[in-house]
Amino acid sequence: MSNKVKNMRSLLLILFSAISLSVSAQTITVKGNVKDTSGEPVIGASVVEKGNTTNGTITDLDGNFSIKVDGKKTLVISYIGMKTQEVAVQGRKTINVQMVDDSKALDEVVVIGYGTVNKRDLTGSVASVSAKDLAAIPVASASEALTGKLAGVSVTTTEGSPDADIKIRVRGGGSLSQDNSPLYIVDGFPVSSISDIAPSEIQSIDVLKDASSTAIYGARGANGVIIITTKSGKEGKTQVDFGASFGFKQVTKLTEVLSPYDFVAYQREIGSLDYGNFADMDIWRSIDGTDYQDEMFGRTGNQQQYNINVSGGTKQMTYSVSYAHNEEKSIMLNSGFKKDNVNAKIKSELNFNARLSYSTIDGLGGGADTNESNAANSTVANATVFRPVDSLKYSDDDEENSSAQQKSPLERLLATDKTRNTFNQNYNVGLNWKPFKNWTFRSEFGYGWKFDDTEQYWGVDAVSNSKYGYNGQPQAYLLREKTMSWRNANTLTYDNKKLFKGRDKLNVLIGHEVSSSQRKSIENVSVAFPVTMNFDDMKANMGSGKALANQSTIAAKENILSFFGRVNYTMMDKYLLAVTVRADGSSKFGSGNRWGVFPSAALAWRISDEAFMSNTQDWLSALKLR
Repeated sequence: MSNKVKNMRSLLLILFSAISLSVSAQTITVKGNVKDTSGEPVIGASVVEKGNTTNGTITDLDGNFSIKVDGKKTLVISYIGMKTQEVAVQGRKTINVQMVDDSKALDEVVVIGYGTVNKRDLTGSVASVSAKDLAAIPVASASEALTGKLAGVSVTTTEGSPDADIKIRVRGGGSLSQDNSPLYIVDGFPVSSISDIAPSEIQSIDVLKDASSTAIYGARGANGVIIITTKSGKEGKTQVDFGASFGFKQVTKLTEVLSPYDFVAYQREIGSLDYGNFADMDIWRSIDGTDYQDEMFGRTGNQQQYNINVSGGTKQMTYSVSYAHNEEKSIMLNSGFKKDNVNAKIKSELNFNARLSYSTIDGLGGGADTNESNAANSTVANATVFRPVDSLKYSDDDEENSSAQQKSPLERLLATDKTRNTFNQNYNVGLNWKPFKNWTFRSEFGYGWKFDDTEQYWGVDAVSNSKYGYNGQPQAYLLREKTMSWRNANTLTYDNKKLFKGRDKLNVLIGHEVSSSQRKSIENVSVAFPVTMNFDDMKANMGSGKALANQSTIAAKENILSFFGRVNYTMMDKYLLAVTVRADGSSKFGSGNRWGVFPSAALAWRISDEAFMSNTQDWLSALKLR
């Protein structure tokens, strides 16, 4: 073999080896794990090849990832609220990463009226709760999720029924005679309640507490503003999240009630002779009485929750679709509820958001029942004061004895059937347009529709205190209520973060909003059903009762027209000014008194950024005078 041929073979072998090495380098499978500083896995962290965003993956439930990449490339690992890291592969097949919190990212943005602002640039009082805080304890509604998590915000339940009204007060009540509830804003759309929102759907909750921050909402923000932002999709591969929880509920403490002996002694004190002679009082010490609280609230309830979310998207569009189911068997007999929530959100230049919820609530409330004359007659209120033992004169055949006619709370509870179905829909469409640099125009339209269907039936034992009369005969009550609302808002924003060569920042917002809502309802009451009828018989034969006059309501439309504006100016990143004004016109008032103007101005000084405070940076993170 000639030297020329040998040299050619050697060259080919070298070339093939180089090609082989090159191909091998391009197909390295890199596996690794991503954890935070506490050693917990970071779920859903983005792992992408630098310079090639089409080649990427996300970490699983254990923080693990696997990606095929050129051995000479660099991986970019990122996660919201943590510092982005770049790691050179350098031929390694295993890479473990520890991510650290990015305090600037965590503290970056809070939602305020018709926009967002850096938290360090706030001049008003705003408190926030993140999705991470809400996920810590499984609860049934967004209202419950706020309990104990925000300074200056109190959350109380009016009573213990599944559909109990939850009262939220921001910095206490401001009126003795009017409603003190805050204004609720969900994804920009005002709503009457946030109890129908699944906590698993919430990304953040921001509460505007003082006059400076709430002035952009005018009169409606007088009691504070609670702004809820639901979860949106993130750029990257499709991500599926599933969560489930199951828990038990039980009464921890009941109100102490009188024993049979103490109750009889009390009856003697008020002059009743229904429980025998005074000389026979000791007999009642050996009698077992009935604690109706324990009978009505003594069972062990349970609560189960399931939620699933599918999200993802590209730079041009992100999407998120979620479903949540919440079901509870309550501790009170014959009570419980089911709730289903669907939330869909698409974000691009044209945004779309749809929220639907359907709930079924069984059982009585803790206040006055629908057919009772006052709260003192309610089933729950009587559970603590009703006689623990029957009198000596009690007889099932004694119709003239008032004690015989009085039914126990347990009998009334078991003789009542109540179901409330609520279907709520909210749709919101928004368009973003940037005609010039630093200028953004946004137009959004929202529509809401709510249907409330309540049915309640009383058997013979439950109508003793009826406000409708016809005592001793079954009754039925039906309520159909519908509320419709719509809203249109248009805003123009100028945002310049490099004013005077980057020394100052200026944000100017002007806007216009119009909204309208109307409620319609009809009530049907039927009494004097045959005493032999049970609940199913009444539902199937409504004509067997005596129909009382229907009551219908077509409320006047509530129209609001508003104009508003806001200027935020930051000088040298230390001196802050916010000026807000809003003018509201409402159809609720007379023609000469429909308009109100609500101005606000606020100043703030970030003292911790001054040069003379430089020695405090080791122990003082931020100090602001507002």
